[in-house]
Amino acid sequence: MLKKNTIYDFLDKVVLITGAAQGIGEATATAFAKAGANLILIDLNQENLFKLKKDLECRYNNVKILTLKVNVANQEEVSFMVKDSIEKFGRIDILFNNAGIVSHCPLEKVTLEEWRKIMSVNLDGAFLVAQYVGREMIKRQKGKIINAASMSGVIVNENRFNSVYCISKAAVIMLTKTLAVEWAKYNIDVNAIAPGYTKTPLIIKSIKDPKIKESMEERVPLHRLAEPHEIANSVLFLASDDTTYVNGHILYVDGGYTIW
Repeated sequence: MLKKNTIYDFLDKVVLITGAAQGIGEATATAFAKAGANLILIDLNQENLFKLKKDLECRYNNVKILTLKVNVANQEEVSFMVKDSIEKFGRIDILFNNAGIVSHCPLEKVTLEEWRKIMSVNLDGAFLVAQYVGREMIKRQKGKIINAASMSGVIVNENRFNSVYCISKAAVIMLTKTLAVEWAKYNIDVNAIAPGYTKTPLIIKSIKDPKIKESMEERVPLHRLAEPHEIANSVLFLASDDTTYVNGHILYVDGGYTIW
């Protein structure tokens, strides 16, 4: 019998998570597994996905997990991803649209190739996955979609030179709102989280420089970076039955960074 140490119960729910192999995606997959959900884990990093699958199946032996290597910016791959998921589980109850990439370069030096690369994953990928998963949810007249936006979608990160990322996340926020309006009639809730600086592998690498770490923490009222599980908890909240009247909302999980 599955024993859960969580306030949420997602027993037998089917959750699809993109960008699941590390960081926030990995923490969210772990949190959903702990709450009893079956998982479809999507990433290009197959090695990390297999490790995560093995770990979760060992810890939560009643949980069923499907892993797929998918480029979310590739329409054909996204189509097959959803087809394989439906064949395996019959439905998708919850989507955490989390896959994303970032680059650091002043706008005057950003190439069109780099611009398109960021936009293809962060915006095109979010749209394609939401569209193909959403079509299945529309058939059932039910679903929950949580997009990974960012506090960087409403502010420009000081001295980070990641403006293309900021622009892409601002677009994800508007994607969330427009989907929420159009799909409300199908009983599909579409919301987004907007995390602040979080101890993901990329950020951990950056904060090895004490000056960068200090610059990130000093503007956060809590004076620390988020742990991945703290972001994951916000995803479970929006995916839960406690938020059936929450739609088109952007939930800031930034320690108060955007207060200033």
